Amino acid sequence: MVHPDGKSILMTPSGQVLVPDTLWFPNVEAPLRALHDELGVEGYVLVCLEDDRDAERVDYLLVGSATGDDWVVDADDPLVKAARLHLDLPADHPVTPAWTRLGWYDEALAWIEDQLTAAGSPLTGVPTHVRSWGLSNVLRCPTAAGAVYFKALAHSTTITPAQPDSLPLLFAHEPRLLRHLSDERPGEVVAPVAIDDERVWMLLPDLGTPLAAETDVEVWIAAIRGHARLQRSYASSPDRLLEFGCVDRRLTILDDELDGLLGPNPVTDRLEPAERDQLLSHTKRLREAITELADVGVPETLLHGDLHSGNLAVRDGQVLAFDWTDAALSHPFLDLVTFFDKRHDLSRDPRVVDAYLSEWEEFAPPADLRRALALAEQLGALHQLMTSLYLHGHVGEASQESMLRGGVYWARRLLEQ
Repeated sequence: MVHPDGKSILMTPSGQVLVPDTLWFPNVEAPLRALHDELGVEGYVLVCLEDDRDAERVDYLLVGSATGDDWVVDADDPLVKAARLHLDLPADHPVTPAWTRLGWYDEALAWIEDQLTAAGSPLTGVPTHVRSWGLSNVLRCPTAAGAVYFKALAHSTTITPAQPDSLPLLFAHEPRLLRHLSDERPGEVVAPVAIDDERVWMLLPDLGTPLAAETDVEVWIAAIRGHARLQRSYASSPDRLLEFGCVDRRLTILDDELDGLLGPNPVTDRLEPAERDQLLSHTKRLREAITELADVGVPETLLHGDLHSGNLAVRDGQVLAFDWTDAALSHPFLDLVTFFDKRHDLSRDPRVVDAYLSEWEEFAPPADLRRALALAEQLGALHQLMTSLYLHGHVGEASQESMLRGGVYWARRLLEQ
C-alpha cells in the first residue's frame, strides 16, 4: 500500500490475507474486506501488479491508510519496486487507466458526493470498491435511498493503446448510450443518476438481484422478451445507435475481419497447431453462415454484446440489463450465445427460446428464425473472439491475459461446431 502522499509504503509482518472463495483479480471487494478485517487496512486498489494463477496469488497496489506506524520511505522488496515503477509512469503511458493514478480517487469521490447530493440522495457512508481492472472501475456507494454504483470506463478517448498499430478498442461509450436509450425508452433501460461524458463516468441505481438467482421461468421469459422488444424498437433506425455510442459490428464487418480472426493472431498463437489448422478450415463455412444469416431477413439492430443472467437484474418484477460496454449495432441473435449458459438450464428452456423468437415473426417464418438462431450461435462465438482480440491491446498485463484466455475459449467454441 502506498500512502496518499505517494512517498511512504506500508510494511506489515505479513502483507498477505486469505480469501476463502476463488478469486478473479478484478473482483476486489473480497480481498479488500479481508485486508480490513485482518490488517486494519483501509484503501482502494490502484492496479493489479500480478495475477499468479499457478500460485493462486494476486498482488495489488493499494492507496489508503492503516492503523499502526509501519510506514517506510522505501524497502528492498520486489513488490515495492514494482509499485514504484507503476507510480513513476507518465500520465500518457499506454494501457494505464486514470484510476491507477494517485489522486484519482480523491477526484472521483468528490464528483460522486456532489452528484448524489444534487440528486437528493447524499452519501451515508464510505463507498466500497467492487471491481477494478483495465476495462472499468466500480464503487458501491451507500445512500439513504439504497446503493448507487459508480462506474469509470476505458474508452478510445481515454486510453492510449499498447502499440500504435493496436486494433481499435471496440468499447461503447456506455454513459452516453444509457442516457440516450433511457431517454427514448424510459423504463426499458436503466437511467443513469449522473454521467460525465468526457471522463466516461456514471452513477447507476441498484437494479436488484441477478437473473441467475431466479427459478421462475416466467421471469426469464419476461427478461428475454423485453430484450427482444428493445432490440426490435431500433430495427428501423440503426444509425441512431451509432450516434449514441454503439460500435459498428454488422455482419459485413465480421465477414471483412474473418481472415484476421482465424489467421495468425495473439489468440490463435495459443492454440495447438492442429487446432489452428482446424480453425482455418472453418473459413468457408463461416462465410456461408454470415450470408445465410443475413438472408433470413432479421434486421441488424441493438446488440448488448455480453448478455447473460449475471448482467440482467430483477427488482419488483422488472428485469433490466446492465453492463452495456460491449453494445453494438449487429445481428440481434448474436446476444444469445452468451445468454445461453450450461450452468442455468432456464436460459435454454424451450419456453424462453420460443418467447424470444416469437418477437421476430414479422420478419421471417418460425422455421427460418430457428435456422437463424443456429447460425447465430456459430457467429456469436466469432463475434466474441473479435471482441477479445480488439480489447487485449488496450489493457495492462493482467487484464490482457484475461482477454486472451477469453479469446481462446471462444476460438475453441468455434471448433466444437
